[in-house]
Amino acid sequence: MADTSKQHEENMETIEAPEETAEQAMEAEGSDRSVFGWKAILILIISVALSLYHLYTAGFGLIVSTNQHLFIHLLAGLILIFLIFPRKKGLGQTTIAWYDMALAGIVLVVGSFVMLNQTHQTILQGSMETSHMFAGIIMILLLLEAARRVVGKPLLIIAFIFIAYYFLGDYLPAPFGHSRANFEQFIYEMMYTSTGILGTPLSVSANYVFIFILFGAILEATGAGKMFIDLALRAVGHSRGGPAKAAVVGSGFMGSISGSSVANAVTTGTFTIPLMKKVGFRPQTAGGIEVASSSSGQFLPPVMGAAAFLMIEYTPYSYAQIMVSALIPAILTYIAILWMVHIESLKHNIQGLAKDSLVSGRKSLLQQGYLIVPIIALVYFVMAGNTVFNAAFYSIVMLLTVAVLAHRLRGRFGAGLLISGMLAIIAYGMHYFFGWHMEISIMIAIGAFICVFFVLFQNKFKIASAPIKFGFRELMVSLEMASRKALTVIAACATAGILIGIINLTGLSGSLPTIIVGFAGDQLLLVLFFTFIACLIVGLGLPTTATYVILASMIAPALIEMNVPIMAAHLFVLYYGVLADDTPPVNLPAYAVSGIAKADPIVTGVQGFKYDAGALLLPFVFVMNTIILLLPENQGMFAWYEIVWAIFTALVGILAFVTVIQNYMFVKYRWFEWILALSSALVFIHPAFVSDLIGVALFALLISIHLLRKKAIDREDRVEVTA
Repeated sequence: MADTSKQHEENMETIEAPEETAEQAMEAEGSDRSVFGWKAILILIISVALSLYHLYTAGFGLIVSTNQHLFIHLLAGLILIFLIFPRKKGLGQTTIAWYDMALAGIVLVVGSFVMLNQTHQTILQGSMETSHMFAGIIMILLLLEAARRVVGKPLLIIAFIFIAYYFLGDYLPAPFGHSRANFEQFIYEMMYTSTGILGTPLSVSANYVFIFILFGAILEATGAGKMFIDLALRAVGHSRGGPAKAAVVGSGFMGSISGSSVANAVTTGTFTIPLMKKVGFRPQTAGGIEVASSSSGQFLPPVMGAAAFLMIEYTPYSYAQIMVSALIPAILTYIAILWMVHIESLKHNIQGLAKDSLVSGRKSLLQQGYLIVPIIALVYFVMAGNTVFNAAFYSIVMLLTVAVLAHRLRGRFGAGLLISGMLAIIAYGMHYFFGWHMEISIMIAIGAFICVFFVLFQNKFKIASAPIKFGFRELMVSLEMASRKALTVIAACATAGILIGIINLTGLSGSLPTIIVGFAGDQLLLVLFFTFIACLIVGLGLPTTATYVILASMIAPALIEMNVPIMAAHLFVLYYGVLADDTPPVNLPAYAVSGIAKADPIVTGVQGFKYDAGALLLPFVFVMNTIILLLPENQGMFAWYEIVWAIFTALVGILAFVTVIQNYMFVKYRWFEWILALSSALVFIHPAFVSDLIGVALFALLISIHLLRKKAIDREDRVEVTA
């Protein structure tokens, strides 16, 4: 018992989250500037104001015009970038350089000028005065510099390539050439219309993405990350390679709502990577597993990262329909990572943690299970047909209610109950007198009831409340961190607006799909393969949002022209856009966790790509056989057993392909077994019952062979031990 107790204490010490997790996440994304004093307060004020502004607009609508709303979002983001991110990493600055203060000031002055002149008579007539043109040039240059700082050079290089394409179109051969270059028109379209910077990507960032980032930031501040890891550890931590499987499950939960693979990797990796190393995983492997688990969360409902919100604008589907279609492929993706981890554990005989060393699942749920309810509310409101931002707002209201009241009810039950009732009455009064949404008071009332329910059960079972208290300080931290985490998305989406504007102005959006289809000779598999390669190349060093915007505008139409359903085409590029986030050598999540794992970031990135590649063929499968996407247009066309069979065969194909990557099932593959496994995985791409049967039969044969080989090896080992 003494040994078990000691092991339990060691495990609990290992998964204590350091206070600087949030700061580590920001540093991993490019900022190592530490600011103190009044400058830190300035950053805090701007960040909190931006979060509160978006919280208000999500719940009560815009208080300014649409363009002014986008400008507020953009200008606040650019100002924060110049205040937070140095001109290059590694300077070790402890203050904001004078030139960055100057750049922030220029953004405020020039940006305000551009914003206020959106309705100028000259602008409305489709032309510009000299002052408008110079202001537009300055804002474009400031945006590109901000994108370089917060996103990195790859996006800047791609932006310059597109700009060069716009101005040098006359010198290019057909069908790529064009004669539409005009400097004044370029500035006008990029800065004063919805064609460029103020286009769809920035609109999605301002209207959808930010509010969900805020939801995730508040949830993280409540300690939900540790709760998810504790529950995952309790569920799978005792199995072979348990801590790694817990990392996959826990990171999946957090990744589905955080919207940032880097922040998710740091938040959950702080808990899981030391435990993975403790049971025998190599540092780079532990880091790679965390990278794959965190990045793939962008494909998992309900939030699915920022790119999913862009799908609302680029497709005719509602967010609820997108979630339904993405659900099964996302689950299959995580099964692939879990299977990859399991085989890795078999190869190196890595065991799990002792069951009695893990936190009780019941205790974790009774301590902080109330934090799951706002997530359920979020899914409910989205599926019920509410607007996405309203759904997020109502969920945040409930989240704040349970976060604030839980400790207060446990400490002073009567006073906490009185405060809960007063808050609900005030919210109802605001609805009655000022027209506030009735859902606000309902969310507060339900949140208070949930807290009372949990506190009563905590008292009954004598379970202490969770150690994290959510008060004013934690609220301010979460509001600030939401704005900080949104900076990458703001810069990427605004820059992507320039790319999309150029694609539309030059006519490339119409000609490129025809070029691709013509080059591929009407062979869908060839078009899919070219798209896959394009995703990985375009996505090198880019956030998923920017990758998706480019591919959705340029490549997805080619798939649609080949009669691929719209949803399948966009999920295809979204999936590989997420995978591109894991592609070395520019792999931001790998750089984020390499410090925690104490491993080389490039090697960690390679391992992350490996663990994410288990479902590499899955998009080919769901494009060729769209049954598993549960498309609205397919409703009623397939029987339930056809859907089950399609899911089963996709799963078998994934399991087979994972063994190909690992070159191992229960024992190491012989060369002909490896070929059989690869053949089994590949035949599932073709949607035919006969080929599916062949694939299942091949994999069943491999399982039988390997079970027999494993028994023979175990028998020989026992004989040697006996001898």
